[in-house]
Amino acid sequence: MHDRRWLIWTVIVTLSVTLHTPVLAFAEESALIRIGPRTGFSGSSPLLGKEQKYNFRLYDVAALWRLPWQRPLGKTGLRLETRLITSAGAITGGGDTGFMGTIVPDLALTAWNGRVSLDAGLGAGIFPKYHFGTQNFGGPVQIVGTVGIGFNVWTHAYAGFRLQHFSDATLYGPNTLGADMYIFEIAYRF
Repeated sequence: MHDRRWLIWTVIVTLSVTLHTPVLAFAEESALIRIGPRTGFSGSSPLLGKEQKYNFRLYDVAALWRLPWQRPLGKTGLRLETRLITSAGAITGGGDTGFMGTIVPDLALTAWNGRVSLDAGLGAGIFPKYHFGTQNFGGPVQIVGTVGIGFNVWTHAYAGFRLQHFSDATLYGPNTLGADMYIFEIAYRF
């Protein structure tokens, strides 16, 4: 079982690094794009995985970083960008509260001079507390998948919606559950 976990983590890390290292000819400077609070909730019937035992709430602060690789898509006005989402906050459910931190490399498609963006990413989450009531997330390290849509509504204002799934993908055993979070974001845009 240990060999299987090591192989899965090696493949995930290798793919993440490989897929987020495009041609250096399109490299630009890395920078903080935005930072702000988020709040989210789950339902007991997730989009992915098994039915959850509890409804969860998420309260965190997220920062979005521009990674150096981006590319315009012809003369369409669309742009493909690499980004990194980092977050830290609290997750509550089953009468328990715990810390949750994430780091998620992300690929974004932006339009209309960056006013609208669609993104998707796969990364890791850290949950020092991973038992919430009787629901067991399996262990302190979770795989985090996310998709989101966002709008830069004013010069320095951002609002968005994100679906974020986290689970251990049975790395800690078959009897663990993850969660789907529906997250509302607002942020200050630099």
